[in-house]
Amino acid sequence: MKRDAGQGKSLSPRRPRTMAEIAELAGVAESTVSRAIAGSNRVSEETKIRIRRLIDESGYRINSRARSLRTQETRTIEVVIAISETNRQHFSDPFFSQIIASIGDALAESGYDLLLSRSPPWGEGAFADTLAVKRADGIIIIGQGRSPEALNQYAEKNRNVVVWGAHIPGRKYAVVGSDNAHGGALAGKHLLSGGRRRLVFLGDINHVEVRLRHGGLVSALSGTGMSSDQTLMLSMPFDSASAYEATRRLFEGGVHHDAIFAASDLMAIAAMRALSDLGVRVPEDVAVVGYDDIALAAYVSPGLTTVRQDTSAGGRRLVENMLAILAGREPVDAVLPTELVVRQSCGARK
Repeated sequence: MKRDAGQGKSLSPRRPRTMAEIAELAGVAESTVSRAIAGSNRVSEETKIRIRRLIDESGYRINSRARSLRTQETRTIEVVIAISETNRQHFSDPFFSQIIASIGDALAESGYDLLLSRSPPWGEGAFADTLAVKRADGIIIIGQGRSPEALNQYAEKNRNVVVWGAHIPGRKYAVVGSDNAHGGALAGKHLLSGGRRRLVFLGDINHVEVRLRHGGLVSALSGTGMSSDQTLMLSMPFDSASAYEATRRLFEGGVHHDAIFAASDLMAIAAMRALSDLGVRVPEDVAVVGYDDIALAAYVSPGLTTVRQDTSAGGRRLVENMLAILAGREPVDAVLPTELVVRQSCGARK
């Protein structure tokens, strides 16, 4: 009977039924097998490969429930997208898909599962708080919403919280997010460089990130001597229908504005559809800029000029901070750079 490269004991004709038996076959401690399964850096790659091969050959299956009871860890991180009737965002929003994919990849590489939820942990319901009922080891929350006070109060009592959002003074949690003010300024400067002077902003500035985008736009105007009252702000939820209706109502009586800056790409695309339905040309009559750079932005006609958020880097930084907290280390806040992606919807060069 073959031996495992001279290490450990011979494979038993009976399939191993426990982690202890896998450890005996591998010639290592049971704790080493557990760390290898979790992808710990404390186990050499050679040992991990040997243990994985033994597990595959034996057909052994990890009893994750029993393991969780022993370690008091679920190896699961909850990702919360706190959707409400007020903001009207949906799981189908491509921005969410992009950042969740990045978070999921980073978690999988570290041996963690992802639990997706739309219920904030401070909400009502028996299973709203996964930390309290030990269904997750930590929570990553996407966005701070219109009322970040509840989030802050929750994070003050629960350390294992990381948030995608803005750097709010006095917050009690680690945050990773984009430089929204700079992104808004990039959009504003680009529109001004193309000769646009009568701007419309679509978005609800009660959301911290949206408020920063609008503030960046206003700062770009003030830098040219223009006053902020030359920008019309239309407050609305994060949904395409609201953006379409608001744009249609605004331009039904004629073209009195020459540019639209929307707080998201989906809103910008809806605005372009409304303009097209009214016979208003983009970009000849009205330039349009979005925010996020979702994949669809490059394929609509005309292609949408937009401010790119690095969701790939953002998702990974969120996971890095969460793993740091779980390891007893201090997380590091991050403000990721934003980038203007110029396409045909503005009719101007970068």
